[in-house]
Amino acid sequence: MDIIVQKYGGTSVGDVKRIKRVARRILSSHQRGIFLVVVVSAMGQTTDRLIRLTRAITASPSQREMDMLLSTGEQVSIALLSMALHELGVKAISMTGMQSGIITDNRYSMAKIKGIKSEPLLSQLKRGKVVIVAGFQGVGSGKQI
Repeated sequence: MDIIVQKYGGTSVGDVKRIKRVARRILSSHQRGIFLVVVVSAMGQTTDRLIRLTRAITASPSQREMDMLLSTGEQVSIALLSMALHELGVKAISMTGMQSGIITDNRYSMAKIKGIKSEPLLSQLKRGKVVIVAGFQGVGSGKQI
């Protein structure tokens, strides 16, 4: 199975219009029979907004809680992009880092990918779905984001 991985940063999915544009681009590739895994960042400025909220609460947040908070931005993007694809008639599924099998070390805010258990992704691709994966996310031991 030949798989193409596409990555869309925050500006690319910065608003509804841009998310729909990305969905149409994915549709075009999907219609040509390409198996797609799409990695998506948080919508533009989301991460900055979350950091500002944090600073309004504390000057020294725990790195674990920062990772927990910042990972939510990607989850919004993957769900919205998946919905946009469904609206175009494309079977798609959004997956967090944990759901997609991305294994990291346990260094909060600086984790490195140790490996990817590809079965969850391959299983969805074999069902004809476009897989939308949250960027920035992985899971360490103890299922820590």
